[in-house]
Amino acid sequence: MTAPGVRVWYAEAARLSGGDPSAVARRLAWLLPSERARYERFVHDADRMLFLAGRVMARLLVGRLIGCDPLAWRWREGPHGRPEIDEPEVRAHFNLAHSAGLVACALSPDREVGVDVEDRQRRRVDRRFVVRYCAPDEVADIAAQPDDRWHDRFLIYWTLKEAYLKARGLGVSVQLSSVSFSLEDASPRVSFLDKLSTCDTRWRFQLHHPTERHLMAVAVPAAGGPAPPIEFLPFDWALVPEL
Repeated sequence: MTAPGVRVWYAEAARLSGGDPSAVARRLAWLLPSERARYERFVHDADRMLFLAGRVMARLLVGRLIGCDPLAWRWREGPHGRPEIDEPEVRAHFNLAHSAGLVACALSPDREVGVDVEDRQRRRVDRRFVVRYCAPDEVADIAAQPDDRWHDRFLIYWTLKEAYLKARGLGVSVQLSSVSFSLEDASPRVSFLDKLSTCDTRWRFQLHHPTERHLMAVAVPAAGGPAPPIEFLPFDWALVPEL
């Protein structure tokens, strides 16, 4: 029996308006008063658009998944900021990520899920970050890469780690060098070191390149049954109805 699947939708936030400046004002109707106040506090237009795009996308997709009006379900944030559905009878989960103008929303009907997006064109990190945040095997793999590829390899590991932490709702409370990934198979595999050695390794991870610039990773637990399939889908802002 196939496990219920995870779907990951993504879109460029700048396309939210569809070329119509008034569309942004109409999309603001999707925000609750507290969300509108948060939107107004952003200094840069790009940050405001990413926030608005994430909220609109998540409200629409979660509403469709659980069968209710987009603004009817309650949104809460966990201890480390993970977005959650605040409805006791709902088993579904979702997660949001954005980077370099791209916003992504992952949805799972029955288990936790984490998604992360990174900009492959971002400024290179200091190599000292590799030793600090990567496990020994990861450090060795990164060091073996050519000079023009080591940073991209580091971002793969970083994105996988972030997706895992977001699925667990752990924030930065975990030592990332104790979370180790192997990229030898088509689907990355995780293992844990030191104080995390007893953590469950039954997880499924999937990497995706939604654009040439962006790297995406998804994490979903696979304990208690088969690993769920993961599907990546472009989101069309034209499908967002007027409220």
